[in-house]
Amino acid sequence: MFYPIMINISNKLIIVVGGGEVAYRKAAKFLEFGGKVMILSPNNIEKFRDLKEKHKEKLNFIYDKYNKKYIHDVFLVIAATSSKEINQQISNDCKDLSILANIVDNRDSSDFITPSIINNDNLTISISTMGSFPYLSKKIRTDMEEKYKKFNKEYLNLLEEVRYLVLEKHRDKTKETMEYALSLDIDELKDLLIKLKD
Repeated sequence: MFYPIMINISNKLIIVVGGGEVAYRKAAKFLEFGGKVMILSPNNIEKFRDLKEKHKEKLNFIYDKYNKKYIHDVFLVIAATSSKEINQQISNDCKDLSILANIVDNRDSSDFITPSIINNDNLTISISTMGSFPYLSKKIRTDMEEKYKKFNKEYLNLLEEVRYLVLEKHRDKTKETMEYALSLDIDELKDLLIKLKD
């Protein structure tokens, strides 16, 4: 069973084995969260060119077939090739080297799975069906993105200020003030903050 956890991947090396659409999506997400990604594949889809332009030194390529020598001393490995046999070999090699691996076509051979993610600055929500029906995760993510779109970085920073002020000056009204704050749009929240400071 998979335990949900948030891992700091900033500047940690992640190898994505494969150069297709799935490899691209995995690489893009790891780069979004600050990881350093190495793509290991003899060739890659065109989309990687734009990704390289955007992330420059954080994204690099090894144009070769999979070999165990490339995964030594990496933080995570994603096996996203079109070959079940190669993906399974990657899983076996990672186990030998005590490296966590995600095998995109085999949940049972994976040490972790990657959830569907909403990343809205300071608000990160992950959704998973534990690999049983990823389309449901995508559907929930789409619904939640719409529902919680107002919670951007500025809004969350204001909520944090509200929280500190309530705990400092209005502790007797904590729950009702927090509930009220969440119902406001950003301009109303700024007004509330001014009132709480008085």
